[in-house]
Amino acid sequence: MAKFLLSFLLCLLINFSLNGQAKTILNKEYIDAQLEELRFNTKISDAEKEKALFSLKSQSEKIGYRWGILKSGRRIIEIYEKQNKNKEVIKLATELQKIDAGPEADRTMANLYRSKALALGYLGLDEASLKDFKTAVSYAKKITDSDIRNYTLSLSYSNMTIYFLNKRLENATYKDSIIAYTKKSIEAAQLINGNNKEITLKKKFDMISFSYTRLGITDLAEANKPGKLQSAEKYLTQSLNIVNKYNLEAEDKVLLMNQLSWLYLEKKEYQKTIEYANLARDLEKRFPNPTNRVESFEFLASAYTEMGDSKNAKVYMDKYTYLKDSLRITEKNNTDYSSNILLQDSKKTQEKTSSIKIIIISVLSLLALLFITFYWKKKNKIAHKKYEDLIAKINHEKQISHDEPVSETYNKVNKSNASVTITDETVKALLLKLKKFESSEKYLRKDLSLTWMANSLNTNTKYLSEVIKVYREHNFTSYINELRINYIVKKLYENPIYREYKITYLAEECGYATPRVFVNAFKKEMGFTPSYFVEQLKISAQQPVYS
Repeated sequence: MAKFLLSFLLCLLINFSLNGQAKTILNKEYIDAQLEELRFNTKISDAEKEKALFSLKSQSEKIGYRWGILKSGRRIIEIYEKQNKNKEVIKLATELQKIDAGPEADRTMANLYRSKALALGYLGLDEASLKDFKTAVSYAKKITDSDIRNYTLSLSYSNMTIYFLNKRLENATYKDSIIAYTKKSIEAAQLINGNNKEITLKKKFDMISFSYTRLGITDLAEANKPGKLQSAEKYLTQSLNIVNKYNLEAEDKVLLMNQLSWLYLEKKEYQKTIEYANLARDLEKRFPNPTNRVESFEFLASAYTEMGDSKNAKVYMDKYTYLKDSLRITEKNNTDYSSNILLQDSKKTQEKTSSIKIIIISVLSLLALLFITFYWKKKNKIAHKKYEDLIAKINHEKQISHDEPVSETYNKVNKSNASVTITDETVKALLLKLKKFESSEKYLRKDLSLTWMANSLNTNTKYLSEVIKVYREHNFTSYINELRINYIVKKLYENPIYREYKITYLAEECGYATPRVFVNAFKKEMGFTPSYFVEQLKISAQQPVYS
């Protein structure tokens, strides 16, 4: 009897174990089947897909099915990417990156790191972004299927340019990195054979088209340099030809239409600028993206301004300003949120750190924060005082005459510091020429030099340097900087549209070869940056005027 009971219990345990295994296998198969069905089902909305995917992710977590957790989570991230939900991408990707599903997950892991890196880049968290991009590339290189590997690498290289785009104003060499990684993206895409049913030739050429658009944008940013406008047109035309040949209907086409609008703005063909910007707007309604929309508004406002159509220029400038401000607020909130996610994740990985070390770091951080806050407030207060003084000076100068006779200016100058003997007649003649030079705006020339100016004023460099030193109280460089900075300050103060231009454009407008030199000259002359000046002017413009 005892043997019978023992055998019965043993059979019961085996049967229970097998049933449990069958259930687990059945659940995994069910999850995989549901994921595939959702993947290719175009009849349900993204909201319904998201809900279903979260349910599958939850089921995968209950049975410990790592591959199911990763796949369902990755599909959710794809939906978030289409909706520009960067903070949600970062949060979910950070969670999924901790799951080890083995070599078969190399592609998924590459895309998780790539998506998170891209979201971090959009929010300006550059170093964290670059770190994840490098990890994405390392996973992509391990993918066994050549078409999938090359497509994933092409995406990663293309997306990685966001890091160099964000940093290009800090270092001019980053512009070369944008070009290099864009070309690496093209090279990887060109290796795709189209043998994989998922990585179609349409996907291949969509990647190549986008990369040509990116190269066109890089050249358009330097449209004033010889050959750059022609090069930009070549790349954008190549992209457009690919789009038309393969009938590509992706969001990237909106970007292309906007860049063609920019191209014709630079070529002063304003009707074409408007035509392509409107094409971009029509497409953007199918692929909603406020970043693309704000770019279309900018080009439309600029084109109508150049054509003298003030009514339409105002309509689109108002739309541009409103949407741009909304994007800034959203971006700041998303950046703060995402920074907290990264910080929390970092803290979880350091749980073994001793409590005393945490206390020391916290105290030091608090002291550093207090110091930075105090320093920032003091610096901001000084900058604002200088801003107020500048505005008061501008308003004062508008009320008085600028036509002081040269002879009076000459008689007032203390010539005790003069190191070169020049006759009074020569000085008076040179001062008259300087006054004409200052009103002619020739100081905006990029090739301006002391020698060129001396020849232009029919004098020699020694006399010119001396007169500038004694009667303008500057050396040649600081004299030209003062004229250029005063010129752009006046433009920014009097013409609100200049406040919407990029720093690169403002630098070129007042004669500087690079934005960095312009920013340094502006800060040295005014005591604050051009960005701060623009920001304060916008704040002042929004404040109500009481009579």
